[in-house]
Amino acid sequence: MQEHGSILLYDNKSEKEYRGVTIPWLNIGMVFSTSCWSRDQNHLPYIDYLHTGADCVWYCIPAAEEKKLDKVVHTLLQANGTPGLEMLESNVMISPEVLSKEGIKVHRTVQQSGQFVVCFPGSFVSKVCCGYNVSETVHFATTQWTSMGFKTAKEMKRRHIPKPFSMEKLLYQIATAEAKKENESALSTISALLGELRDTEVRQRRQLYDAGLHSSARYGSHDSGGGGGGGGSSGLDGKKKPRKWQLETSERRCQICQHLCYLSMVVQENENVVFCLECALRHVEKQKSCRGLKLMYRYDEEQIISLVNQICGKVSGKNGTIENCISSKPTPKRGPRKRATVEVPSSRLSSSSSSKSASS
Repeated sequence: MQEHGSILLYDNKSEKEYRGVTIPWLNIGMVFSTSCWSRDQNHLPYIDYLHTGADCVWYCIPAAEEKKLDKVVHTLLQANGTPGLEMLESNVMISPEVLSKEGIKVHRTVQQSGQFVVCFPGSFVSKVCCGYNVSETVHFATTQWTSMGFKTAKEMKRRHIPKPFSMEKLLYQIATAEAKKENESALSTISALLGELRDTEVRQRRQLYDAGLHSSARYGSHDSGGGGGGGGSSGLDGKKKPRKWQLETSERRCQICQHLCYLSMVVQENENVVFCLECALRHVEKQKSCRGLKLMYRYDEEQIISLVNQICGKVSGKNGTIENCISSKPTPKRGPRKRATVEVPSSRLSSSSSSKSASS
């Protein structure tokens, strides 16, 4: 199955990094094969097609029941402080009948060979196979999903759950592509999210500067080819090899919250440690020093503000007013200082640091 029209196609990373998201799953079931209650961790919608075999019984709980479900599961499992939904996502099976008696809306349907089942964003599902069957599952997303996806990304960051793709990058690539097409419907959907992203990014950069972090450099000016790192290293055969950092997103993950950094990050070069800006601020407050830290950024503040203002201007109408998108806070006279802006090889950020930092 292909996913033409899905906004996930805007993100052009390797298949290895998107396995399980943009790469379809092939599911083989046997009689009484059962899947516990689950939902996609990114709250992405997905389609399941039953190619051949016996029927499959689906149980579904709508996303609107999330708060009520959390309370019910917490009570049933006596979670002792652990959120009920986190318990439910830990391979726990509760009978649909029990949940229904507790007032949870549980829907049931039977999928037969040759039929599709579409699972909506954030819904919990469980299914039971009635015999041998083969099905295929693929995720997709529309611009209407971006608000839920943005909220989910922040929740995953809070819970230190690695996200398979960068929501920041996805929003920026949608904005860049749709601005050329002047697709007002898509732009109006993401304009508020871009505005929030811009305000957070600029605010955290300035907080780091005020905390004493004045060393900075640009990195990753391009997402593919030889961008950002000045190309690749030469092998024994004389041919240029792509830098490892361009292929593995783990090298740009925050060592604390596992956030996939895209717009910027703070690196501690002598220890090969990567922080997102939020965790870097906490680190600086704890250590009371910025020694050895450097801000690495993909876009400077002017570029970020310019892009978001351009999007907001297109959404606002022909007059190009952007009042609703520009932050009302005055721009400080001093921002992150641009010292000698150089292209720093990101290969210096060793991927081995991920496991080293996690163990510490």
